[in-house]
Amino acid sequence: MFALHRHEGNGQERFAETHTGLDHVGLAVATRADLERWQEHLTGHGVQRSPQADRPLTQSPIVDEPYGSVLTFRDPDAIALELFAPPAGA
Repeated sequence: MFALHRHEGNGQERFAETHTGLDHVGLAVATRADLERWQEHLTGHGVQRSPQADRPLTQSPIVDEPYGSVLTFRDPDAIALELFAPPAGA
């Protein structure tokens, strides 16, 4: 389980990677097919597909690189989250 909690009393500041603290959270999944299932799950929960995950509740396309495949998305506070699948056969 992975839970995200929003604090309503924070003065409405948005998260920024350039501030001290969390940059992003990356989690591994077993296969690229798992990334595709997560992409559908996120879409079903209101995380919009976008060319870039650059604002709250957006997700990027799955990017395939020689080292693996990555799905990036942002939570309601714009914290970057990443799901990574190793290349097939790795």
